[in-house]
Amino acid sequence: MKNQKIAVVAIGGNALSDGNTPTEEQLKRAYEAAKLIENLVLKNYKVVVVHGNGPQVGIAYLRQLAGVKENIPPLNLALCDALTQAEIGTMLELAIINTINQHKPDFEVLTIVSQVEVNADDEGFKNPTKPVGPFYEEKELGEIKRKFSDWVMKEDAGRGYRRVVPSPKPIKVFASPIIPEAFRRADVIITGGGGGIPVIRKEDNTFELVDAVIDKDRTAALIAEDIGATHFFLLTGVPHVLLNFGKPEQKDLFELKVEDAKKYLEEGQFPAGSMGPKIEAAIDYVEKTGGEAIITNAENIRLAIEKKEGTRIIR
Repeated sequence: MKNQKIAVVAIGGNALSDGNTPTEEQLKRAYEAAKLIENLVLKNYKVVVVHGNGPQVGIAYLRQLAGVKENIPPLNLALCDALTQAEIGTMLELAIINTINQHKPDFEVLTIVSQVEVNADDEGFKNPTKPVGPFYEEKELGEIKRKFSDWVMKEDAGRGYRRVVPSPKPIKVFASPIIPEAFRRADVIITGGGGGIPVIRKEDNTFELVDAVIDKDRTAALIAEDIGATHFFLLTGVPHVLLNFGKPEQKDLFELKVEDAKKYLEEGQFPAGSMGPKIEAAIDYVEKTGGEAIITNAENIRLAIEKKEGTRIIR
């Protein structure tokens, strides 16, 4: 693996589904994501894909509640994380294999369903911030509160209201140690999906599932650090990062030093529910590896590889 280019790519769950997207449409979007991965493979990268699951896990949990009416015991949120990690991984693996095997018949993709350790005392459990499930209009909030009195609802970037759940920071990805060995046979590895299945360590050094949804960008950054990735791509809804987003003084950022990124975070330029975790993940990765983090959207990943688009976070 010496001198091998390795890219970790974090793809948002919204890229595949808004929570109400039919399976056929999700597969279509998975093939669009596969074209992004193909760009990197053709540039001789080994690739780790870490996908989000916000919309999907919210719907998976709603399905559990709907099943209660039929006396079907519901799965908890942690097991819904596991379901969606396997579900989305399956679609992405199929799409990537079918896209790239057409001109590289020996191409291999591996999906690893993985648990991720979080701290039981993490502040994220006290302040839910991770949006899951579909968007709701303000007029629907009363009915939601009546049906689900324990849900915390927050406005999400001007697009409507969503349920938010705890999002503790990952401290250990169980799959990380086997990735370098797996790369001896596989060209693309899908793991840490949805940020991983969250577990906490008990006093006897065993683990138990915990209800939360880990931010996939933070898990992707941890994987990138663990395996010494040379590049870390964080895909979002815009081609590059913007200062003063949506304001008259809005400014494009194509290169961002870590010290400046930290300053902008402190100023509140990057909200916790949207760009904030991406910037934090990029900072962690760059500081610990000296690698290059690139924030861009799916449409511009090829240009970002060629340094013609995207925001590059550097030391």
